[in-house]
Amino acid sequence: MIEKLLQSWRAMALRERRMVTAAALSVLFAVVYLLMFDPAWKGVAKLDQELPQLRAQVAQMGALASEARRLGTVPKAIESTEVLQQALQASVQAAGLGNALSELKLSGDLFDLSFSAVPHTAWLTWLDTTLRETRLRVADLSITRQQVAGVIDVRLVLEAPKRGER
Repeated sequence: MIEKLLQSWRAMALRERRMVTAAALSVLFAVVYLLMFDPAWKGVAKLDQELPQLRAQVAQMGALASEARRLGTVPKAIESTEVLQQALQASVQAAGLGNALSELKLSGDLFDLSFSAVPHTAWLTWLDTTLRETRLRVADLSITRQQVAGVIDVRLVLEAPKRGER
């Protein structure tokens, strides 16, 4: 068979050989293009469309993972309201707000706290830490600004989580 092809090739005129060679190169180019370049270009175009979505999903997964790590370090909820009340008093003292706490009453699952002339940033830091550590929720909040900059009066009602939510 190869011998027959070689005889046919030799029997062709120079012009016919050039035309057959050009046709063979065209077919070879088309095959290479269809098998290698076209899929690569289509893949790049597809990645250009999908990459922003994938990056957003990775960012969301990272945020969820950091939240899961943070929630894993949250202590378990305290069972009794008396222990919660002691924990609140201890956290107020630890934050250096003991002198500013004028009242801490317990009524069922509600803790009524009143602060007088408390520095705003110190109180806000204490509140954030306390809510995370005790899993209490703010039920009512009243803040009154004083004449001195950065000093406030606060009436705060915190609610203990229900038994099923702990």
